[in-house]
Amino acid sequence: MATCALAFSLVGSAAAYAEEADPATAAATEGKRVVRVAYYEDGDYMARSEQGGYVGFNIDYLDEIARYANWSYDYVDYAGFEDAYAALEAGEVDLLPSVYRTEERARSILFSESALCEIYTTLNVRIDDTRYAYEDFSAFQGMTVGIIKGGIDGLAFERYCAANSLSVNVVPFVETQDLLDALADGEVDGIAITYLGKNSQFRTVAQFAPQPLYCAIAPTAPAIATELDNAISQLKLRDPDFSSSLYDQYFSLNTNQDPVFSNDEYAYLAGAPTLRVVYDSFRMPFSYTDPETNEFAGVAAHLFKDIARVTGLRFEFVPVDSHADGVAMVSAGQADIIYGVDRDVEKETLGAIRTTGPYLSNPMAEIARGNPQGSRIALPTGFSLAAEVEAAHPHAETRYYNTPKQCLDAVLDGRADIAYADIYMANYLLAESQYQPLSILSLTDYTNDMRIGVSRSADPRLAPILDRCIQYTSSSKLSTWVSQSALAVHPTSPLDFLRQYPLQIIAGLFILFAAIVAAILYIARTKVRTNRHIQKLSYSDPLTGGWNLARFGIEARRILADEGEQDHAIVYLDISRFKAFNAEFGFAEGDRLLIGLDGLLGDLARGRTECHARIEGDEFVALIVWKGREEALARFRELDSLFNALPALTSREHRMLLLAGIRVVEPGAVRDEALSELIDDARYARESIGEAVRSTAACYTDDMKVRDIEQRMLLLDAERGLGRGEFVAYYQPKVSLATNEIKGFEALARWESPERGLVPPDSFIPQMERSGLVIELDLHLFRLACERLRQRIDAGRHVVPIACNFSRRHLLGDAFPATLKRIVEETGAPIELLELELTESMVMEDFERAHAICSELKELGFLITIDDFGSGYSSLGTLRDLPIDVLKLDRSFLVGSESSARSRTILEGVVRMADELGVQVVAEGVETRAQADQLRALDERIIAQGFRYSRPVPLQESDRQLDARAIDPKG
Repeated sequence: MATCALAFSLVGSAAAYAEEADPATAAATEGKRVVRVAYYEDGDYMARSEQGGYVGFNIDYLDEIARYANWSYDYVDYAGFEDAYAALEAGEVDLLPSVYRTEERARSILFSESALCEIYTTLNVRIDDTRYAYEDFSAFQGMTVGIIKGGIDGLAFERYCAANSLSVNVVPFVETQDLLDALADGEVDGIAITYLGKNSQFRTVAQFAPQPLYCAIAPTAPAIATELDNAISQLKLRDPDFSSSLYDQYFSLNTNQDPVFSNDEYAYLAGAPTLRVVYDSFRMPFSYTDPETNEFAGVAAHLFKDIARVTGLRFEFVPVDSHADGVAMVSAGQADIIYGVDRDVEKETLGAIRTTGPYLSNPMAEIARGNPQGSRIALPTGFSLAAEVEAAHPHAETRYYNTPKQCLDAVLDGRADIAYADIYMANYLLAESQYQPLSILSLTDYTNDMRIGVSRSADPRLAPILDRCIQYTSSSKLSTWVSQSALAVHPTSPLDFLRQYPLQIIAGLFILFAAIVAAILYIARTKVRTNRHIQKLSYSDPLTGGWNLARFGIEARRILADEGEQDHAIVYLDISRFKAFNAEFGFAEGDRLLIGLDGLLGDLARGRTECHARIEGDEFVALIVWKGREEALARFRELDSLFNALPALTSREHRMLLLAGIRVVEPGAVRDEALSELIDDARYARESIGEAVRSTAACYTDDMKVRDIEQRMLLLDAERGLGRGEFVAYYQPKVSLATNEIKGFEALARWESPERGLVPPDSFIPQMERSGLVIELDLHLFRLACERLRQRIDAGRHVVPIACNFSRRHLLGDAFPATLKRIVEETGAPIELLELELTESMVMEDFERAHAICSELKELGFLITIDDFGSGYSSLGTLRDLPIDVLKLDRSFLVGSESSARSRTILEGVVRMADELGVQVVAEGVETRAQADQLRALDERIIAQGFRYSRPVPLQESDRQLDARAIDPKG
């Protein structure tokens, strides 16, 4: 079996301000109330992670409470609930989360006024125990069921049995783990217990008796009870969705299991007829007709395929060109199911259509060209959010078109100023090159909650079956389907083709016209020439003259079908920072580079068993014979060497990096996996490389796609989080080595996500950097720093300069200095106390442009810092012309200074030269006393920054540090 398990080379780095990544424990606990919390192992409520930390619903909820109550926690371990509860009654601990409240308990302990959540009791059996269906009361008779002795769940189960005339054998257990072990070992048939959470390894066959769970507080701690109630009230006001989001995170259904149905539902499934499903034929990538197979495709098609796998239902899919027509067919009983409706918007459908729960939240997008404030709006006919759009634009002229694609064409052609469509469809369409002039804005306040609609004339058991299937469909699975569908081949109309290749088409039509005129004399000859030219237009890349992706698909399938047992690999290749090359040397030189790379790929191809094509921009795809990792690595190195020997690079003494992802294709695999999926896999491998310092190739592994989808979801959450104010600044002080006086702060990004908790910077910074969202983050932190300075000055408190980091993306535009100036003017912050940190690598990437922008910023009055100095290839001589104020030494200098006399000599030279240039030196990463002493001996004017003095801390703690003026170093 062919394998490709290792990356050839993988070097990455996070942005500069992620370097001081710090867990939630970094916040100082001084001045906080320490609350003793009783802990016992309790599934998704409370557990220990592999690293030994406390995790679970209770832990996350208490961590959120600590943001409002100024608490820290001391967790005390107990064997089980009874021991923990007894310790609470005795006052040995202060708090026990997630406890049922009863009158008897309320007489001896305190409870929070508000519940943490409402949870239900479940009857669970083993996964492999097929004797029991959902609420199969006849099968439940005579069961042996374990319960917790004296627990509320046991009483709820007793009432459930009485209500349903069940006679069962009840076995009491003292501890939860003993109860779970008994079921796993087959000692009991089932267990009745509070729902165990989405990670439960058992199958739920009944749910009943939902009851609220509260925080229980020791009778000796009324002050804690009051602070807890106040904190919960603040939490509900500031983030009313927090509890429900956290509940969904831990207590939604276990989607790794297939749903369980009732006997009545199983009886329906056994004899169900083929069901007619209507779908929109035009709503790519959500629902459409595949132009190659003429079959139902898209996200919804994946969903119905999965439903068929789980239930055995058979479907006949009927395309419609109008969503309203599909709704009408199901309402009239002419079809059984419609793939998607928004119940909250399409209220008129409720009388004739039953709906399931939502399976996908589909935000709305605004698409515009040059006049986003224009008065002409394009909407697709039947657009579910049309009323909201028209209400938001009361004076606009609304024009309706048959499909979202026609709406985008209207904006492109100037017949409309703004179009609205679902975000997934808008992103899919905007991937087509003719829509490059259009821009998109996601409007997350307006969403379609897509549900399956079932005709009321269908069997009443059908809707709950489909609803159960949706409940057990995980969001990660849906994300995978969205990603796969979004990368499907785009059907191209003649008009699209004309927009993309106007010159080629005109030339082709001219030749065709000439051929028709000459046809009387040269019919046969002209026909051949015309066919060849049309084929060239259809299958040739307009820049390189080589193959395009369509031709590559045809030839790649032929090769893979003809080559029998020969292994091949798909290679997805691009040029690192190609846009920067275009910007520096011009598009004509960039085109020369692309043509040269295309030629090299052709020169290195091995006859008819290999082929390649340019996808778009600097992206290429190739099919190569796979003879193992080492041989592929050698070929990649050869390509890299030849590429960097092209005249477009050697004439400028410029070197560029090639980055490639490889997907091994085993014999016969193309029959099971679409070629587009294999190319997609290779792209995931390429994107796994991230930032690199040398040409690099990486092989695809199964987790790459999942990781990519997770990163896309994280980026979407981050974009929403920016709008909701979840990103805050933590501040790390810069301290004088001589006096320990605070000389400044560096503002570092922290994401306090209600759903994800405190997200480490190295998790979100690289994603935001790649997407461009980092620009908004940088400016947000800069504004927070400005506001902090203004507030302290207005309060008559001491201030010092604050440094903010900025991505290389800011240097690509000319508006950067003006944007910062505007923020300073809006906040009233003193510009001379604002320090702008630019990394050495980003300055050297385009030195002339960086010099011009830094000069403009300096003229405005900002302080300029070169960060990470020594990590790249510049020198103080190179930077002597930059108007910089501060040189921030890369931490590698400090590490080296303790281990090498040579490193110390280099450090001494750098500090001496900086002094001659009148530049302040800051050493980051100072963690030990030895490092501080080394720097002090070198020059006590050096400013130190690092964990020896302080980790990055929240605003309130940073204010306390600055009010004290100095920091006592640790150790």
